[in-house]
Amino acid sequence: MSTATGESATELVPLAVTLDTEGGACVAGVTAQGRWLRPEPVNAAEVTGADPVYTMHRPVRLDLGPATGGDARPEDRAVRGTPRRAGPLAGPDERAALLAAVADPDVATAFAYGRSAGLVAVRPLRYRRQRSTGGRTFLRLEFTDRTGERFDWIVRDVRLLLNNDLRLPTNGDGDADGRDTGTLLAGPGAPELFAAVGLTHPNHRFPGRFRGCHPLVVGLHPADGSPITPVRPDGPPPYDTSLEGTAGAPGIA
Repeated sequence: MSTATGESATELVPLAVTLDTEGGACVAGVTAQGRWLRPEPVNAAEVTGADPVYTMHRPVRLDLGPATGGDARPEDRAVRGTPRRAGPLAGPDERAALLAAVADPDVATAFAYGRSAGLVAVRPLRYRRQRSTGGRTFLRLEFTDRTGERFDWIVRDVRLLLNNDLRLPTNGDGDADGRDTGTLLAGPGAPELFAAVGLTHPNHRFPGRFRGCHPLVVGLHPADGSPITPVRPDGPPPYDTSLEGTAGAPGIA
């Protein structure tokens, strides 16, 4: 296995898999050396359906080359050829060990030195369904990292975007507060999660801290390695998968 930017095969374990309604998707994952890479392009068929080639915690083998385009992020790589599955889905113990090994100490570190993807231990405070001005519904997560800094970001994890069985507690106004939570807990007593965090390509509508990019939660992972509710591909998604909630950011993290 290689992490070079040439044509040698690279094995990647996806920790972030997202989707939009324009037929596009995005994947970020880590190599055996703990290096984050983001293969491009990725299409919706590769992250959805009964057995997608890009699945959280299942290794994939890719032939990668240098990214093209003037807005390439440090992790971006061009996919050459067809991605291939490189092994079975990791079990809970293997997942938990990987998450602990590659996690950054906080959000600031995850995005330091120009990086656009990372993994952070977070305390989930509240899941919220929020309707945009266009009438679409987005899932947001309020959380703190281990520094205590608080964040409120859109969640783009493809499993949650497509999952009709996901149960989030509601108090009647669209807020989730930790009661009757199903698979995801939130609130003061909720255990830590590992959140994969990512930045969109820059569109310069978000100047300041994140270098003109929009920050998103692009994968959620229980710290003990247990799975979240599986995807159900049948039926309409409960959350909009368009980019309206990112104020026009071109592409998703």
